[in-house]
Amino acid sequence: MNGGEIMKRIIVLFFSAAILFSFLPSGVNAQDEIYYARCNLKVIKGSYITWVNWQATRTFIPVGTKLKVRFAGSKATLIDVKTGKSYTLDIGASGEIYLKKFVIKKPVNISRFPKDIQAQIHTGFAKVGMTKEQAYIAMGPPAWADGKTYNMTYADIMSKNLWVYKRRRFGKNIGIEFDPSTGRVIRTEGLWGH
Repeated sequence: MNGGEIMKRIIVLFFSAAILFSFLPSGVNAQDEIYYARCNLKVIKGSYITWVNWQATRTFIPVGTKLKVRFAGSKATLIDVKTGKSYTLDIGASGEIYLKKFVIKKPVNISRFPKDIQAQIHTGFAKVGMTKEQAYIAMGPPAWADGKTYNMTYADIMSKNLWVYKRRRFGKNIGIEFDPSTGRVIRTEGLWGH
């Protein structure tokens, strides 16, 4: 093969690659997928989210935030599409089924809830009268629900009637109890101002 043929092959390969990459969605790495925050994701240390979901932080990624997500095993990188800020998520267990406790493919529409429930969700705390879905959206996955939740799915958690959240490593826990017949919050313990 002479120099001219080699150059022709390089040019053909270059243009083939350019055409292939032009079909990828703009601004999305081939390994990234678009998800939305399923709930308010509690952020600690500036950019870290953990399956324990520490409640002592007042910082959170709001429910419905559009995120680029790249995950492998029990870890994920979340990038806020609007701000570009990057977060590390410790899922707790490997697999997309566990990732879905934190993010989902379709945005959550909280505008279908009454205005007072929407306002409460924006505070990041549950209140008496909320449904399980509303409480979950407000506070995220609990650390305990008849066992540690790192290896529980969203459906597993939703089937339990007592959720326990960790405030901070050595702080008082937060408890949310649901009425088994209605699925609504009947008691909260350890919430600020509640």
